Amino acid sequence: MSRVLAKIRRMRGAEFLPIWTGMMAAMMLPSTVPLLRLDYATTRSAVRAAALAGGYLLVWIAFGGVVLAIDAVAGERLLGMHGRRLTAALLALAALYQLLPMKQRCLRRCRAPLGRLLLGWRDGVAGAARMGVTNGLWCAGCCVSLMVALLALGVMSWGWMILVGAVILVEKVAPFGARLARPLSVVLAVGAIVWAL
Repeated sequence: MSRVLAKIRRMRGAEFLPIWTGMMAAMMLPSTVPLLRLDYATTRSAVRAAALAGGYLLVWIAFGGVVLAIDAVAGERLLGMHGRRLTAALLALAALYQLLPMKQRCLRRCRAPLGRLLLGWRDGVAGAARMGVTNGLWCAGCCVSLMVALLALGVMSWGWMILVGAVILVEKVAPFGARLARPLSVVLAVGAIVWAL
């Protein structure tokens, strides 16, 4: 098992993106199910729903590409083992983003699938893919801080992936989810302090 983890930590480029895509599908699509169900209930088209999900995932694949580019500039320290200072800095950055108005704006959009469907409707399969990209961008704006925290803590750690995925799901679909941004910011800030010590 340790050999497998060591190999995963050394992954770059073509090896990283397929695994990243699978991770994002597992972590992010569950919170998008309400939107996909509404779209399918409206059109009764599985192809259209798949195009919507594909456009959504395309945004997260692009996010993975950005992560790879930053990792290359950072001397491959972001995806591999990195020091306490970088971990603390990333957690502090994530804590700060949780408090920004952009986070709240994106979270409100993500929590209102009917509004996204009504206000952003596009006809056809290509329209659904475009809607998926738009919704993926809103979701990325909502979840970028938690993705940064995941990068800090270990992007290939199943435990952290499950925890962050669960937090994202609760934040986007639970009745009290909109009120989690500030407590999550505190948790991330405390984590940054602990890692810095």
